[in-house]
Amino acid sequence: MNIYIYNCPNTFNYGSMMMGENFINYFNSTSNFPNKYYIETLEEINIERLKSATDYKDIYPVKMKSLFKSNINKFDYIFSFLGFKDVLSDFLKKINLVVVLGGDDFTEDYGWQGPIMNSLRFNLIVRAGVPVVMLGQTMGPYHSFRKPLMKILLGKITKIYPRDPITYEYLEDLGLGNISITDDLALLPLYKQNNIKKSKEFITYCPSEQIYRYAKEGNRDSWVNFNLFMIETIMDRYPNKKLVLLSHVLKPEEVNDSIITNELYNLVQNKYANKIILKSEPMLPFETRDFIQQSFFVISSRMHPIISSIQCEIPSIAFSYSSKYWGIIGSRYNMEDFILDVRYLDYEIMKQKFIMILEKIENSYNDIQDDLLKKNNQAKKNINSNLEDICRIVQ
Repeated sequence: MNIYIYNCPNTFNYGSMMMGENFINYFNSTSNFPNKYYIETLEEINIERLKSATDYKDIYPVKMKSLFKSNINKFDYIFSFLGFKDVLSDFLKKINLVVVLGGDDFTEDYGWQGPIMNSLRFNLIVRAGVPVVMLGQTMGPYHSFRKPLMKILLGKITKIYPRDPITYEYLEDLGLGNISITDDLALLPLYKQNNIKKSKEFITYCPSEQIYRYAKEGNRDSWVNFNLFMIETIMDRYPNKKLVLLSHVLKPEEVNDSIITNELYNLVQNKYANKIILKSEPMLPFETRDFIQQSFFVISSRMHPIISSIQCEIPSIAFSYSSKYWGIIGSRYNMEDFILDVRYLDYEIMKQKFIMILEKIENSYNDIQDDLLKKNNQAKKNINSNLEDICRIVQ
């Protein structure tokens, strides 16, 4: 079976890579087909990294928008949707299934034009007879004229699998009948993930070069100073632990987390000598989980390090900049008390809440881990059930 995958073009965003490699690995196990995967990407190194992570060779790079003819603009898609133009490429005839991996690009957090145009494209693919499944999505809410429009467009997608109750309930209220709730694919163990003893040796922090842009006090210097406050608090409070500064997104350059990770390391390395470990070079996601499994807790300004900490049953503190955190970490895992939303909190309030969360982790550590274990077991069953459902759709 030939499967075309959207939303895994950049494996130097480890969250995207985890979803991509887990879909390939677990769908291979679930299906009875010899599968070939065609991944949209700008760099072939992303395919090599996926092959390395999965030990699976039938993964191939394709150019972005390969299912459509070249030199197409947004008006061409609209004309095609209305039946006046053919914009589909011959490559689509080879494809048996299109999978749109999860993300929050179908919210309006980053604008409203993207969700509309991508939904139009997916409708054209479905109309051509190729099933499109959107797997592990955070979606909505939509406003103004987009609400009835997205109801029509999303209603024609073969199947949508929201990854959190907030999205599921919203789409259900919107009137969609083609939905089934799932969980984020990164909540499954990775193919090469090591089973490492939970030594609690480290505290892992994944800084973000992006998040300050969404902060209530949107100044990068203020964000760096807040990071220094957290580092000082951690080192003073836990003198027997080592702090791992780990970059989770390395491309594209404008949101390269190694920029702030290296900056923070240079600012604190002399003060804390051998107590700080820098991990800003390219890694595979299973290697980042090696550190997470050995951590007392995890702090992250990116969502998927929190997802990894949940999968490893390690308590975590999440700095949020979009609605996806509240759906997955908050509603699905009941961890609202461990989220600090930078969009609504000033730095002084976050400092106070940060200390309170540290105290809660210390006082409820075993209970947190027990709860994560129970929810992880349910997530595995849920994801595997939905992968079986996708196999039935293709058959």
